[in-house]
Amino acid sequence: MVYEMKKIDSWSNAMAGLGYSLRDKVQHTEFTAGSTLSDETLESLYHSDDMAARICDLLPDEMLRQSFQIQIDDSNLSQDLHKTLDALGAREKFNEALVWARVYGGSGLFIGADDGQDPNTPLNLNKTRSVAFLSVLDKRELQPYTWYQNPLAPNFGEVQTYRVENAEIHESSLLIFQGTRTSKRRRTQNNGWSYSILQRLYDVMRQFNLSWQSTAHLMTDSAQAVFKLKGLHAQIAANKTSDILQRMELVDMSRSVARAVLLDAEDEDFKRDTYSFSGVPEVLDKFMLRLAAAARLPVSLLMGQAPAGLNATGDSDIRFFYDQVKAEQEHTLRPQIQRLVEILLASRNDESDFQITFPALWQETEKEKTELRKIQADIDAIYLQNQVLLPEEVALNRFGTGIFSSETSINIENRQGILESDLA
Repeated sequence: MVYEMKKIDSWSNAMAGLGYSLRDKVQHTEFTAGSTLSDETLESLYHSDDMAARICDLLPDEMLRQSFQIQIDDSNLSQDLHKTLDALGAREKFNEALVWARVYGGSGLFIGADDGQDPNTPLNLNKTRSVAFLSVLDKRELQPYTWYQNPLAPNFGEVQTYRVENAEIHESSLLIFQGTRTSKRRRTQNNGWSYSILQRLYDVMRQFNLSWQSTAHLMTDSAQAVFKLKGLHAQIAANKTSDILQRMELVDMSRSVARAVLLDAEDEDFKRDTYSFSGVPEVLDKFMLRLAAAARLPVSLLMGQAPAGLNATGDSDIRFFYDQVKAEQEHTLRPQIQRLVEILLASRNDESDFQITFPALWQETEKEKTELRKIQADIDAIYLQNQVLLPEEVALNRFGTGIFSSETSINIENRQGILESDLA
């Protein structure tokens, strides 16, 4: 007698076989760990597969599409700092480093700072004289060499120095970018690096490309010509294949000359069987949605087309994606830019406070801009009427920088002075 094992703590039905290992097909489905994609495979995917390249490029491109701004009270210093960043190609270098981190699972930006010390020692900001260059390195060029060993330190277990060719570089001279979120155990197995963003997408990309390739093959056979010839088997058996080929050539010739097929009414027939593509577009759409979901990208941006149809993605999806881009700017890009700016200011012996801002990604139409100004003007009128704001404060907040702003701030010290003089 064969006893069926029932899955513990699950819904089951003995009559239907639901939840029983031998009869329930679902119970035989399990997750099997796959192999890690090699760096060579990842490189080939990025350079040869357009979807893989777009998935790796889109988020970094959007993160830096409007670049970034460094705000310092000293306007001359701010302009000089932006010129230095442009000369170093900081925007392009950050973009490239982010892309390689997504492709390979990790990358680094080497800051060519001159502090008069060996590069395998911690960068000394007090002795930094200049920053000559920024160099992008992917994880294949950055080999972890030594690790922090103090178990009581916050950086315990992290990489201390990297090997680049024959040089040893301390991590303080590098801006490290990781790929997708990876557990600490897996990062240890992967020599300190995360997984590529393409690791999770590989099976979905394979299914997506297979569906499109299969459709392309169907297109080549969408209309198959069929020529019926009486006694075909007998002629083949009698080694009269030359006669058959000659007859086929005459049929093709008649089609090209008279645009018609000349046939014997008694023993020949010619027809064309066509394949129906009904339902294929809908299936391809589902594969597109599946790939977009796996890549966490809107279909319209991933496929490079405007949304259409009942299931189309629109502004809401793009806004959601821009929120994701904003989060990546804050958590991934801002700390790296801040570190670079600190080093650049140190090379000038300057300790000025600064702020990093990322321009809005969503571009408003002229109509939307006008409507926003109208709403803000109505709000300002209420504030002025109730003496919450002064006319000078409204003018400076809205147009003080030369660009309209809806942000409002007041000088608390001046207000307190006015209040004290009124009370006196």
